[in-house]
Amino acid sequence: MPIDVLIARWVAILWILCGASHLFHPKIWAALLLPLPERETGGFILAGMSLPVGLLVILGHNIWVWDLPVIVTVAGWATSLKSAIYLLFPRAHMRVRGSAERISGGGMERSLRVVGVVILLLGALVAYDAFWRR
Repeated sequence: MPIDVLIARWVAILWILCGASHLFHPKIWAALLLPLPERETGGFILAGMSLPVGLLVILGHNIWVWDLPVIVTVAGWATSLKSAIYLLFPRAHMRVRGSAERISGGGMERSLRVVGVVILLLGALVAYDAFWRR
């Protein structure tokens, strides 16, 4: 199996699981994410969680064809770029504090559920492409 298909399958499963987790456990995700903008180390934590995923994708799934696989490639580059910004400018994540405060409480949970649905749907789309189309 080519490495790009393997990575696409891995991303699909990751997104389906994370999307379902956001959908079914938004309070726990909110408890994890809301304090990060107040911590100076929050950018490092976010980068440490997401940079390995982004780098894996751009190193093994760098497909720039106008078709479903480009979803994974764009997500990998965006994740790597965001992580690099957080590592090079550790306080950059603190700029999201205002938006986090505006949607805190029930709004945050509702937002996390919406994000969960979007991630779940993207995961299903990537799974369709990686498991059945290729």
